[in-house]
Amino acid sequence: MKKSSDKKDRLERFVRDNREDFDRLEPDDSLWRRIDLQLGDTEPEVVAAPAKTPPRFRNWGRAYFDWRVAAGLLLALCVSYLVYLNKEYGVTRDPQVALNVPTYAREFAQYNDAIEQKRRELIKLTTDNPDLYGEFSTDLDRLEKSYGNLRSELNKAPNQEALVQAMIQNLQWQIDLLNQQLTILQRIKQANERHENKAII
Repeated sequence: MKKSSDKKDRLERFVRDNREDFDRLEPDDSLWRRIDLQLGDTEPEVVAAPAKTPPRFRNWGRAYFDWRVAAGLLLALCVSYLVYLNKEYGVTRDPQVALNVPTYAREFAQYNDAIEQKRRELIKLTTDNPDLYGEFSTDLDRLEKSYGNLRSELNKAPNQEALVQAMIQNLQWQIDLLNQQLTILQRIKQANERHENKAII
């Protein structure tokens, strides 16, 4: 009797000392069975083995996984195809043109890329002189507005080929204008550098 009360006292002390650990962690059922066996209060429980699934349902999980993998691969292929189309034909840059006149989509994408590149170069060169950039961008904005008007007429135009040629001409004018502006800026920069070199000497 004294031995069992000593065991219980030790167990209670152990529980008190390690209360935080017990509150944090959940013991599994096998631990409680071992404690019960050591205390000698109960008979050991017989744990039933988990029921086996019938053979016809066993492969469903694998088939479901295979479908998910196949769906993921299909999705990846579709996304990469859309990225390719966008890179080749600029579908997301100007979808209306790409859908209405797909034969010219690549040409429009190349012109738009060139314009964006030259515009970034122009912004870089005019960081010191924002007024000059404002003057330059006014001319370019007029051409872009004209291009937007032409693009809005694309669906309604009876002769789309002529309208597309006008749009291409407008994009070429934008590139020519940007080239002229960049040439002017480079001449101004060279003149400033010569002036600074003379001032140093």
